[in-house]
Parts: sequence; structure tokens; C-alpha cells
Amino acid sequence: MEEDQVTPLAELGPRVEAQRERIRKLFENGAGARETLRHLCELADNTIKKVFGELLRVRSAPAQGLSLLALGGYGREMLFPYSDLDLLFLFGSEKAEQEFRPLISEFSRTLWDLGFRVSSAGRTVDECKHIDDANAEFHLAMLDRRFLDGDLQLFERLDAKVLSGPEKQARPLLLSELQRLTRDRLNRYGNTIFHLEPNVKEAPGGLRDYHATLWMRQLAGDRRDPRISPLNEDELTRNAVEFLSGIRCFLHYANARNDNTLTYELQAEAAERSLGIDDNLRRNAAEWMRLYFRHARTLNRQMLRYMEQRTVTTLSLRQRLMNAMPGTKVETGDGKAYAVRDGLLGLTDERALADRQLIYGLLAESARLGVPLSREAERGIAYIMTHPEIPQKNTRITWPLLSNILSGDYPSLALRPMHRLGLLIDVLPEFRTIDSLVVRDFYHRYTVDEHSLRAIEHLQDLTGTSDPRGAHFAPLWRTVDRRDLLILSLLLHDVGKGMPVESHVAGSLQALETAADRLKLTSDEKNEIHFLIERHLDMSATVQRRDIFDPSTVSGFAAAVGTQERLQRLCLLTYADIHAVNPEALTPWKSEMLWQLFVATSNHFSRTVDRDRLHVSDEALLLEQVRQQSDHASKAELERFLEGFPRRYLAVHSPEEVALHFALYQKLGEQPVQTELKERKHAFELTLLSADRPALFASLSGALAAWGMNIVKADAFANSAGVVLDTFHFVDLHHTLELNPGERARFQQSIADVVNGSQPLEPLLRGRLAAATAKPPKVALRTSIQFDDDASDHSTLMEVMTQDRPGLLYEVGAALARHGCNIDVALIDTEGQKAIDVFYLTAQGMKLTPQKKELLREVLEGSLG
Repeated sequence: MEEDQVTPLAELGPRVEAQRERIRKLFENGAGARETLRHLCELADNTIKKVFGELLRVRSAPAQGLSLLALGGYGREMLFPYSDLDLLFLFGSEKAEQEFRPLISEFSRTLWDLGFRVSSAGRTVDECKHIDDANAEFHLAMLDRRFLDGDLQLFERLDAKVLSGPEKQARPLLLSELQRLTRDRLNRYGNTIFHLEPNVKEAPGGLRDYHATLWMRQLAGDRRDPRISPLNEDELTRNAVEFLSGIRCFLHYANARNDNTLTYELQAEAAERSLGIDDNLRRNAAEWMRLYFRHARTLNRQMLRYMEQRTVTTLSLRQRLMNAMPGTKVETGDGKAYAVRDGLLGLTDERALADRQLIYGLLAESARLGVPLSREAERGIAYIMTHPEIPQKNTRITWPLLSNILSGDYPSLALRPMHRLGLLIDVLPEFRTIDSLVVRDFYHRYTVDEHSLRAIEHLQDLTGTSDPRGAHFAPLWRTVDRRDLLILSLLLHDVGKGMPVESHVAGSLQALETAADRLKLTSDEKNEIHFLIERHLDMSATVQRRDIFDPSTVSGFAAAVGTQERLQRLCLLTYADIHAVNPEALTPWKSEMLWQLFVATSNHFSRTVDRDRLHVSDEALLLEQVRQQSDHASKAELERFLEGFPRRYLAVHSPEEVALHFALYQKLGEQPVQTELKERKHAFELTLLSADRPALFASLSGALAAWGMNIVKADAFANSAGVVLDTFHFVDLHHTLELNPGERARFQQSIADVVNGSQPLEPLLRGRLAAATAKPPKVALRTSIQFDDDASDHSTLMEVMTQDRPGLLYEVGAALARHGCNIDVALIDTEGQKAIDVFYLTAQGMKLTPQKKELLREVLEGSLG
């Protein structure tokens, strides 16, 4: 008898596993996502019914008073290979709950034994009646309820009688909770679909956006059954859901778990398989990710459209405009009228949208006033754009019309809807080449088109910025001449990345030729845009790879720029371009250095050229400020400390920091190596003072690498007395110092011991570097070594671009020390996984000889790869 009871379930395990393997092979052989999800759902449904039925049979118990329901994704019949089974045990009464508890326990255990991940809840019918803030998430999942097995009449009573009234009454509550949850989720991912390794379920543009749309549609009273979606959705949505669902199946099978992160490695594998594509075209990973972002954009825009339709926008700008000018009408030159209502800009007569000139006028007013277009206006423009059978007037844009849009204080408020609606590409066809174009370098966060639009947004944000990084640049934005040329340059500056050319700058300049001819720009306008595109990387490169406090650097940069007006536009473009790379790209240091270069170059144009080395006799105000911070220390001793430091030292350190360094300097007699460790917002900062000694920079870099620290920036200075001040900014990759504050003192002592030579470095480094090199980089880079004798009057500049990795600075610094090179200035930076390290070098007080440069190139290229 015992054998009869267990045999059916014992035989079920191999059968279920065989079915899983069959479904997986079908998917790997080309079965679509919808088919795969249907097979997985049928497997789960059939298994659940067999297990549930067998357990009822063994116990000779009827199912009356117990219903088994599927919720959430499983309820929607979107069950992925390693997803949880969201189940609800619905009880007719508390007595039934007690009676069925042993069966439910065995049922759940059996499903786990069969390889299903069970996520279950139990509720009585009465408990389901009450919907409030405390259980809103549960009732959102209940929107997808589906009967599986058990007491059908109990389910029907719940569905038709018990919940119909409360759910209808609770729609505003559930919609509000759904919007809150959605906003929180979007905020966690930075409110952007563009991520280097996106989560295809949770990130903006992921499948969760689609599910939120279905719920919002239901709560709005749409009676269509969401479980048959995406069949009822338009073709773009249907294709997007199929594409992302296929990716999620692929990720589950590749990782053998519920892992929804589309990593760099799996992006390449998906592209190799042409996942989700049946056009027989081969695509690399970047091209395949371009398709991903287009599909993600479709789902995200659809969800946001429903969010905006079901919520009241509370932007302070909109509220201010509502209070300032409710119902304001803005007259255009031809007598047509626009109106601001509820903080949004629309037309008083949308039939006039057939006149394209009127659309451009509406967009220009949006950019001028800072008022977003109304949803009705956008829908009207979209309808006109997608129905060519409707007669339209004035379809060809002129440069004066486009210039009006680009000249406003808020150009992005016009350009964003233009891009969404396809109007931007209609106006500027050159922009099509970068639509959803991906740059796979682990540094650029966004697609190229998104990067360009974000750059423009960062400029417009300067109108009322509270970001200290933008404080210097806000007056430049407010006073810049020919703002339209600057914005058009930003729209075109990267379009060459989507063209088959060796240099994207050359491609962008080609695009300018066609755009200038079509828009009939004057030769002066074209030349100004040509300059900004051709030179758009120069200011950033100068800041990051040159000593901007060397007069020869400033004079060379000023000669390339030519005029103060060009300098102002180029500075704003550079600020926006760096800011739009990723949220962390524009560090406070880069912002300050960009401003210092602007000021130095502006002064050069005014013939007040900066000086190279610091002479205390010229710095009476600084000297007094530092003395005040140092308890009025000896003036002579302070002068000895400061004399001879590069002027860059004062630019990157405040008087308070200089006073702290001076205090460390005063202690050198007690301990020959002085260190100060500070925890900053995104990194630690280590300052070290010591008398100069061979391989000091290399020893310090190596000691940090031995502790597992990733150096992201470094500065090295020396004064006339031979005292070296090195500052390293580093990330504690393993959270050693963060989680163990007591280790900080040992860390600083270890650094000092290595620099003193009392602790050998090689044994510390050996294990750390071996572990680091065992993992291949996500993006492979070739090493480049460049020398420049013209960048400085007294040093040879060496620029190293290579794969960033632990111990890199140690390797470079050690090689320089072995070959008799002295580091006058070190500028260390990283872009994603690319290290860009610049050293101003001398050998025996002179610039490097050609033989020395070739020897260093050979040594470094050999060791760095």
C-alpha cells in the first residue's frame, strides 16, 4: 500500500526534468520566447495538478474549501525557466486553513523536490476582502490571479462577488501604490534605460515596465484580459516583449538561476546567436545591443505614457509657470496662439498641427519658456507624423525656425519630444546614424543619441543649478553668444560614431557639410560649428593629460582656440560632454580643472599669463591664509615648505589643505614618512609627505595595490627643498577600511614601512597581482605610449593609455625609477577600464633623450601588453 502511495510522485521527478530539458533544447534550437513560456507554464500547471490531486487522493480528502491560484508572472502565464511559482492557497474559512495545513506543507515540499521554486501565501476569503496600504502589493499581484486547481466555486465566488466591489473601490489606492513602487524602481536605476549591463526584468525598459503598464491599464478600467497580452498590444510592443522575454530565457539558462543581468560577456554570446532576430544578418554585440535599447525604449515610453495619463505632475517649474501665468496665450508672428494650461504648453486648436511651421513655433515656445508640451500636443504631432495621407504645409524646416528652437534657455524640452516623435531625425537626418547606437567601452553609460541629448540637458540645467560642479559655468551659459550654434554642434558632434569612418570627428564633420548645405548656414556659422566639432575633445584632453599650470600648455591651447567667444562655447560643450558620459564622469576635480583652464586661457587672451612655479614672495595673501589655518606658524618655515611647488599644487588644494600638509611637513623630523587618510564621498584620499627618494611613487603605488586598492587619481608634487607630496585617490574594492575602521592605522603604517624600506613590497604584491590577472577584462585595450617634448619647457611628457588593473601604477613607476626618470608631475585618470596616465619626466634635470624614450616605450609596451 505504501508503494502505491508514493510511486506516482516518485516517477514524476524524472519526467519533469526530461520535459524541462526538452523545452530548453527547443529554445536553444530557435523556439520563440512566447512558445517557451507557454511550454514552461503548461509544465508547471500539469505538475501542480498532478501533485495536488495525488496528495488529495492519498488523504481521501475533497478539495472543498481550498483553491489553488497562480499570481503575478505565473498568473500572467509568463513563467521563465528559473522564476518563482507565485501561488496563493485560498481557504473558504479559518477551519479549512487548519485542516489543509499539513497537505499544503507536503505539497510545497514536493514541488521544491521537483525543482520548482515556490513562493506562496495563504489567505481566507474574508482576508481578501480588505484592501489597504498594508496589503496593496499583494492585491496588485492578485490582479493576475488565475485558477489552477481545487474548489472552483470558491475561486468564482472570490472573483465575482468578494473582490469585485473592493477592487473597484480601491483602484485609486492601488494605482497610487503602483505608481509609487514604479517610481522607486526607476529611481534605483537612475531613471534611464541605458545601463552597461542592464537588468532585463527590473531596469527601466525591462519587462517590469510592461507588467506595470498592464496593471495600470486594468486599474484604469480596461476590461481586456491582460493574460492574453501581448496579443492585444500594437506590433512594436509585441515585438519588444518577445525580444526581452527571449533574452530573459537565455539569461536564466546561461546562468542556471534567476539572474536577469545582461552582462558584457552574455551580450556578446547573444549577438553571436542572433538572439531574438530572424533576418539572417550577422551583428556584433554593439549592434545587437542597439536593438535591445530600441525595444527597451518602446516599453519604457509606453509605461511612462500611462503613468503621465494617470497622475498629476508636480514639477516645481510647471507649478511656478501655472501660478505666474495661468491660461497665458503666447502669440506667434503669424497670429496663431498657444496656451499654457496646467503647467503644459498646447495649441488652442490642434487641427492646426497640419501646419509644420506651427509645430516648430510651438517647440520654440517650449524651449523659450521652459514649459513641456502637453500630452495632447504630442499625441497630435505623433498622429500627423505617422499618417502621411493627411495634407501638411511647410514641411521643410528653415534655419531661422530651427535656430529659434535651439536658442532657448530650455532647448531640451523641445528636442526630447522631437526625438520621441521622430521629428528630430526628420529635421536633422544626420542624427539617424546614432539612434540607439551603443559604445561598448565600459565608460560611456548611454547610447550615443541619449548622450547628446543629456549633454544639452546638462547645459539647460545650468539655468538654475544647485550642483556645485556647475556653479562656475552657469554665468557662461547665461551669457554665451550664438547658443544655437553650440546646441547644433552638440547634436552633430558624435554622429560620426555611427558612420563607417576611421575617426568619428571626421564623420561628424562630413555630416556638418550636408546639414549646413540643407539648412543654408552662412560660412561664418558653418565655420564656428566646424571648430566646435573638430576641437570638441581638445579641452578635455588638455585638462586630463597636460599640466594646465604650465604656461606652454596654456599658450598652445589658446593658440588653437583663437578667440574668447570660441573659448566660452568650447568650455560649455566640454562641460556638458563630460557630464553626459556617465553620472560619475564629471568629478569635482575635473570640473575645477576645466574651470581653471578656462580662466588661464581667458587670462592669456587678456595678456595676464600665469606662471609655472610658485614663488612665495608673490603670494602674500595665500601665505597669510595658510598661517591663519596653522596657528600663525613661522613665516620662514612656511616659505621653505611652499617654495618651488608647481602652481598646480595651489589650484588643486585649498588653504585649509595646504595648512594640513604644512602640519605634516613639520612632523617630518619625528617620522620621515607622514601620511593622512581621509574618506571622501566616492573614494579614500591618502596624502604622503617625505623626502624624495628613488622609486618613491612606485613604492607608494605598489603598497596601495598590495592592499587591494584601485587608484583612480593621483598627483605628485615636489618643492625646492626636495620634499615630495603625493596624493592618491583610491577605491577600497574589498571594503577593508570601510568595514574595519581599526585597520586604517595598520594600513597607514604599512604604507610608511614600504616607503621607508623596512617592509619588502614584492611579497605583499605577489598574491594580489596574481589574483587580479586571473580574471580577463570586459573590454580589451591595446597599450599606447606617447611622448611629447613640446608640451612643457622643462619636461618630457609621457602619456600611457592601457588596460586598467591593480598594480598598474606600480609597474609604470618602477620602470621609470629603474631607468633614472624623475616624475615632476603625475596626472592619473581612468575611463571605465581604460587608464590614462600622464607623467612629466626629467632625467638628470633634463628632458628625456630619444634613446631614453625608445627604451621606456619598449619596456612598458612589453610589460603592459
